[in-house]
Amino acid sequence: MFLSLFRIYIVFTALYKEFPSEATMTLGSPVGVVDLITPANCPYQLYNQEVVWNGKWIQTRQVGFRAQNGQEGVWQSVHRNTKPHGAAADGVSIIARVRKAGKVLIILVKQFRIPTGKVCLELPAGLIDHGETSQQAAIRELKEETGYTSAKVVNESKLCFLDPGLTDDSQVMVVVDVDGDAPENINPVQNLDATESIEVLLVEQSELMTYIENLDSSIVVESSLLAYAMGVKFASLV
Repeated sequence: MFLSLFRIYIVFTALYKEFPSEATMTLGSPVGVVDLITPANCPYQLYNQEVVWNGKWIQTRQVGFRAQNGQEGVWQSVHRNTKPHGAAADGVSIIARVRKAGKVLIILVKQFRIPTGKVCLELPAGLIDHGETSQQAAIRELKEETGYTSAKVVNESKLCFLDPGLTDDSQVMVVVDVDGDAPENINPVQNLDATESIEVLLVEQSELMTYIENLDSSIVVESSLLAYAMGVKFASLV
């Protein structure tokens, strides 16, 4: 439910020769330098990784890097504090296909996203809880956010990163089928957190890109949904 929260949180700062003398975050103070191992395939020398701020949901870090030509810089990033040990990813996005009356409908959600300042059209999504698999998280989150029940997982993607220039926030895409004629899916009821306000929509898969293209300019589209809609559209053109 919080997957999009990260996307505008931290900016990339390049070509500084030294770290700032003090943290510029307004909600906390530097936590300290942490151990850092430069990966073997990294073209930079990394040094002085610092946790700038540590909160309930996220922490922000900065790390010095030196290019092979000797040029130095600082990279700032944001990282979740919520990923359970051993989880496949931070969270899941769910492509839920409702089969009803001979049609294939895609479940979408619409909610106001504070970081963007706009209403966002998205796939159902959420974080993986402790002890859950990606598929279990997808089934649970779909039920909570939309009220729909799925008993069939069709596919689970590889790990993917949502915005690797800003964050290591990761997800797995899970495709599920929903029987729209099943009794439990006739009048689905959401089970939202007290702070959530989510509208549920069903859009025919073949019309998904057209629906997105005709959205009011006050509504933005989450990238995973847009990528899926483009794939559906272009597959039909081959």
